[in-house]
Amino acid sequence: MAVTALAQDGSPFFSMLPPEIRDMIYQDVWSTIGSKQHIYKDNERWSHVPCIADYSTGDNRFEKFTQSARGSEEEYHWVKRLKSEWCYHWCCEQSTPSWQRIQDERNMLWKDENVKQASPSGLMSLLLVCKRMYHEALPSLCANTTFIFTDLSEAHEWLSLYGGSPEKLPIRSLEICILTSQNMTELYFPTSEEGPNPTFGHSNGSNSNGSNSNGSNSNGSNSNGSHPRISRRSNPWQRVCDQLAILPNLQSLYIWFHSRDLREWHKRMSETCFFARLFHVHVKDRNKFVLALPDLPLKPKRGLPSHHFLENEMLEDAPFVVERGPRPNNWRVHLMASGLRGP
Repeated sequence: MAVTALAQDGSPFFSMLPPEIRDMIYQDVWSTIGSKQHIYKDNERWSHVPCIADYSTGDNRFEKFTQSARGSEEEYHWVKRLKSEWCYHWCCEQSTPSWQRIQDERNMLWKDENVKQASPSGLMSLLLVCKRMYHEALPSLCANTTFIFTDLSEAHEWLSLYGGSPEKLPIRSLEICILTSQNMTELYFPTSEEGPNPTFGHSNGSNSNGSNSNGSNSNGSNSNGSHPRISRRSNPWQRVCDQLAILPNLQSLYIWFHSRDLREWHKRMSETCFFARLFHVHVKDRNKFVLALPDLPLKPKRGLPSHHFLENEMLEDAPFVVERGPRPNNWRVHLMASGLRGP
């Protein structure tokens, strides 16, 4: 595109303003439309929405649920927010066209006066002016915007598309907010030293040409339509970590994590195994690389040994800092689906 872009010499913007001034204008535009943008897929097409979530007060969804009147519309909607794949970014999700298309009448009639709505950002308007402006403004967009992902597969696909050209697209700030499945965390659950790591999916071994006997090849794709297997070495989380590890310009990285497992975090989550690949991710300022994890009990009655958690000496050589906070009680959320509050 850069080769075919016209010089636009007749435009005062390009002919009279030096590159430094134009770049300042681009930065001001990104700041105005929202410097934090959610990237997601809507009907298989990339889309975006400004981030309006405020995590400075923590994840208060469960607290809001417990304060709502039993059987009320408020309770019903807080249950839905507790189950949102966007986690504490649920208010951002409610601003997306894809969310609004699937809402029933009950959802559309009830309004929470305290919930903000993101307006269309116009992020693409500047990039669509002409080829030269697209070529000139896109690196500025990547360098001055925090891109937020709430889906591991989408994060991996987007980083595969745009993370491989650090000079042209200097991605500097990312946020990953993930509510992972129980199967994903079980991959990293400690087993006996001699035993194999758990593997899920369809796989019956590999033959000599590198293809598995069920028709899938060694890179995890599958030719017969069945789901490719996932293992500790090959799964959506590991692939995202691999992409993060090769980004050379990262200046800020925030990763928020929670699991759908009904059991308590400290009983099934080996943090030192699950997040081991993050030790290979480089962010210039360690304090700008934050791993936000659930609180650990002060005196757990049962659970994994302490060396499975990113605490104290386990963080001495870590390139990130750990920030712990409250998370929804999954067991009680599960009871909500049956109309029960639980203890």
